[in-house]
Amino acid sequence: MNTALLIFAKAAEPGFSKTRLIPALGAVQAAAANEILSRRVFHAVAASQLNIVLWGASGHPALALWAEEYGWRLRRQRGDDLGQCMSHALTSALADGANQAIIIGTDCPLMSPAYIAQAESALETADVVLGPAEDGGYVLIGCKRAEPALFRDIDWGTDQVLEQTLRAASQAQRSVAVLDTLWDVDRPEDWQRFLALDACKQEVSKS
Repeated sequence: MNTALLIFAKAAEPGFSKTRLIPALGAVQAAAANEILSRRVFHAVAASQLNIVLWGASGHPALALWAEEYGWRLRRQRGDDLGQCMSHALTSALADGANQAIIIGTDCPLMSPAYIAQAESALETADVVLGPAEDGGYVLIGCKRAEPALFRDIDWGTDQVLEQTLRAASQAQRSVAVLDTLWDVDRPEDWQRFLALDACKQEVSKS
């Protein structure tokens, strides 16, 4: 199965990345948090056998450096909102020959090859796969065909995203597989949760 893994990423640019962390961390440290989280996801998926494409939110040179470092293709996100950007990326991947395409971001610390493999397997029987986030959004979406209806009229950045996407899939008569719920880093309390998780892992590795 030819599966494309599309990673949506922002460069670690102060003032433009992880903006919801800025009130607590400041612009520079919020950008540093973006770098840390992004690389964590990159390392987690780099060993997979999937066709990985990095979809950058801007033309920042750091994105090209990341793509070169990991040996991935780099594409520029296109659209007026997140939904249009994701729809375009999925449509492009399928047009390029992928049998199915999966989108993830770079702010879910628990993203793993196993989770992505579950999504890939789920698409063998379902039209759409979703990885819910604790905050009401999702950390992963995958499709076997272009599904523009899933990305229209969604209140991006709210706790209604998952529910609205499931409703859109139902209205389009698409079957949906739902994976285990994970969490992502959007707010200062999420960042503290990540730091606690990382500290715990470091302690375990030392023991």
